[in-house]
Amino acid sequence: MPARFKDSSQQELVLVFNIQSSLMQIQITTRTIIWILLFCSIASCKKIVDIDSPIDTITTEQVFSNNEQAEWTLGGVYSMMINGIQPNQTAERLQFSAGLAGFCGAMSADEVYPWSQNTAQEWMLSVNNLNVLNAFLPNEIWRSAYRAIYDANAIIEGVAASESDLLTDSARKQLTAEAKTIRAFSYFNLTNFYGELPLVLTIDYNQTKNLSRSPVSVIYQQIIKDLTEASADLHEDFRASNGKRTRINKWAAAALLARAYLFDGQYQNAINIATNVINRNDLYVLEPDLNLVFKENSKEIIWQLSQTRIYGESCTPDAKLWLPLFGEGFGSYTIYPGLLTAFESNDDRRTSWVAEYPNGFGQIIYMPHKYKNRSKTGITDENSVVLRLAELFLIRAEAAILLNAGNTSVAIDDLNMIRERAGLNDLPYSLTAPQVIQAVADERRKELFSEWAHRWFDLKRTGKAVEVLKQVSFKNPWKGDFQLLYPLPVNELKANFALSQNPGYEQL
Repeated sequence: MPARFKDSSQQELVLVFNIQSSLMQIQITTRTIIWILLFCSIASCKKIVDIDSPIDTITTEQVFSNNEQAEWTLGGVYSMMINGIQPNQTAERLQFSAGLAGFCGAMSADEVYPWSQNTAQEWMLSVNNLNVLNAFLPNEIWRSAYRAIYDANAIIEGVAASESDLLTDSARKQLTAEAKTIRAFSYFNLTNFYGELPLVLTIDYNQTKNLSRSPVSVIYQQIIKDLTEASADLHEDFRASNGKRTRINKWAAAALLARAYLFDGQYQNAINIATNVINRNDLYVLEPDLNLVFKENSKEIIWQLSQTRIYGESCTPDAKLWLPLFGEGFGSYTIYPGLLTAFESNDDRRTSWVAEYPNGFGQIIYMPHKYKNRSKTGITDENSVVLRLAELFLIRAEAAILLNAGNTSVAIDDLNMIRERAGLNDLPYSLTAPQVIQAVADERRKELFSEWAHRWFDLKRTGKAVEVLKQVSFKNPWKGDFQLLYPLPVNELKANFALSQNPGYEQL
């Protein structure tokens, strides 16, 4: 019989899900325990049933019976976020946290587009012409992010329910704080893609089955609450991951918190938290060599997800998405010309982070080349970077100028840290506040392109999306501002009568 999790009240505690409806029908697989404890994958499913535990059932008490077992369980959540839930699956096409968020955001914004219209799904993204029938890739953002949220909730509730003395107080705090950060990170991405959301804070089916959508402001309150609580309980160093930067520590939670404060308009808090991270120069410094920024040992990295180095290819999801197959042949996407021309002529980011390839049809295409390794050897020195220090300087610069338009020098100093690393001249202190605000947007565009939908989110939160995107020829005629949010998956609406579709998609 398959192993299953059940708590003391006979309600199953599920840590990895096959979700027909992310909010309603939680199913457990026959290999959940194997996947979690040995980092394997999911096979067939069985419905939750309320019966006595058979002799091979693994209870909540057993799963969280000691530090090692609980650590393995959390490790399974990290693995799912980057490797997906099936062996050999294309995780980068199915997991928001394995490249899909950055891919969809780059297509929706003015960063990357398919050079051929034969790639139908991607073309609909790039021309901002989504509807409920063609939003296959955005649907996977919804499903995978809510899967991560449910897994995080299961960790939080499982730790709290455990009465084992072998699960120490320090481990309880660390595991719960990491899970809260994963939940906050998932909600941050979801709300910026979809707007209002069901706020799921438990695995209790009776509480989640018919949740309506909460306002974006409420979502940010929860994100900030989770990250504030998490940062207080997390280790400050990398001891939890044996010196590697592959698990969340205090400064990873703080970096996300600074970002959330910026997006929520709490500029002084954003400045304070970003400064706390920047000041930890014993742990984090800007990598002087742009070609080394995304290497796994880069001191610029705050948090990275490590993909499984088996099943053949072991390069990062971003490398698989953007770079030509094994450095040969041609890719399917090219960087938007407007982004290429945004780089100043001597900007080292243009030469280090943009690759040029012939597409086989007499054309040159340009692709993000931040990750260098597109290996089929099973050996790589890169992981998927979630957070890095450069963003914190940009957060602090923007928050500073928006908080106090008269104090441009603070923002300019931070911008010049980024520019100097790129081989550019310093910005002069004579810039006006509006010029500094534009300089922040310009540097964010060039520094963070193709990463985690930064450009897509920035255009929307600053109110510049329609103005900018209407200037992109292939995005016209503009279908409507409703395209700034993605449509909710149809199956979710069918399964939960309390959900409503985003305006503009109801009749599509």
